Amino acid sequence: MVKMHGEYRRHLRSGIRVPVVLTFASHTIETNTLDVSASGLLLKRPRQVYIRPGEVIDVDFRDRPDIRVSARVTHTDKSHIGLQLDRTHFSDSNLNQLFEDSPSWQRLIAKNKRVLWKKSRRVGVFMANTFLRSAIIALVKPRFLFAVYGNREQAGSYFTPWMAERMPHNMVLGFIRQGDMRGLMVASQYMEDELEQDSEKVRFYLNQLQRDFPDVQRIALVGRLPNFVMKAGIEITDPLVEGSLGTRYMIWDVARKMLERPQYCQQTSIVVLGGAGRIGNAVCQDLTGLYDRVIAFDSRYGEDRELATDQGTVLQTSSLSHLEGEMLYICLTTHGDAVLEFQQHMAPGALIADDTHPCISLTTLESLKQQQIAVEKVVLSHDEFLMWPRMPAWSNRAIPGCLVEALVQLRRPEVGERDFPAFRQEAEFLGFSGRLIRPLNE
Repeated sequence: MVKMHGEYRRHLRSGIRVPVVLTFASHTIETNTLDVSASGLLLKRPRQVYIRPGEVIDVDFRDRPDIRVSARVTHTDKSHIGLQLDRTHFSDSNLNQLFEDSPSWQRLIAKNKRVLWKKSRRVGVFMANTFLRSAIIALVKPRFLFAVYGNREQAGSYFTPWMAERMPHNMVLGFIRQGDMRGLMVASQYMEDELEQDSEKVRFYLNQLQRDFPDVQRIALVGRLPNFVMKAGIEITDPLVEGSLGTRYMIWDVARKMLERPQYCQQTSIVVLGGAGRIGNAVCQDLTGLYDRVIAFDSRYGEDRELATDQGTVLQTSSLSHLEGEMLYICLTTHGDAVLEFQQHMAPGALIADDTHPCISLTTLESLKQQQIAVEKVVLSHDEFLMWPRMPAWSNRAIPGCLVEALVQLRRPEVGERDFPAFRQEAEFLGFSGRLIRPLNE
């Protein structure tokens, strides 16, 4: 139901179990798959065989001699070996072929598991918002809410039109814990396009939310919801939290860690793709504390303009020539594949930190990889954070940046919404940390 920052799964795992032959260090080993996805495999580990993480092995599918891949070992334990495809990924055609090669009983189980999971999730959502709703709220005693929205495809995974008619408008979808603080993720039955087009629906969503949960101290607004709220003429004041400070902190921390990498430690400039947006403009100002020059690249800029800050300069531009030779990028464009417009102007060895939604696709990743341009995903984490069940396409340990502002303010209410340095110091002190991870393709 949500579009947010963080880790995600692009492809369903299939549960395919077929025979494979591994070639490694002049040895040939036969085993079976336990799972296959577009970007990786899980194998049954043969006895007395140990392959260290990081090693690259060749995998041949015994019943499909035309399918052969190289894969890197990501992890091993007593019973299995996890592999990540090294230079390519399985196409839908490959996966269908392998699926058809598996025994009929396995195919039936795989199909039924997907149906059962979807139906179970719907039943859980229905029960949590009808018979069990009052008990859940009384048990959790939420101090904060995470107010989210979704599109029609996402909504279909959670409820049917019949269910929607019998549930409250604002639905409880998840439990969140941050240390000793507890909260709930709540979604509107209005879709993203409805909230964008109809301010009256935005007002109804928030008014109903505050009536349903009168005792919560903070309501964090996800994604574009702050824009919809401001468009509706609603002032974002307590308990509403706009959330941009958390996102800005996440990107700032990631940009700082990019400089810690040996190959980039001498860089004095960074490019923010999408630098003219509400978040992008503030991010550019923030990054002058780390880089002498920040290039705010956005097609909305009509002409070049250089702004001096107390710590550095921001160049606002729409000229592709300013990308030449730059090695570090923060991607905040409206969708990830917009980077294709700039690809030919990026230098080999460049690194893109991706914070787009939808994120950079597998096809675009492959194209960038051919030019030796690396892409990593921006996430935020904390040792004491947990969300259950996890959000679609997310890890239950990853924190949306727009939620962090509310979590920090619950600990330190005096941290003002416009005081980014104070917020940054407090978020760091409390243990929130930005990270760059390899794009998760499954």
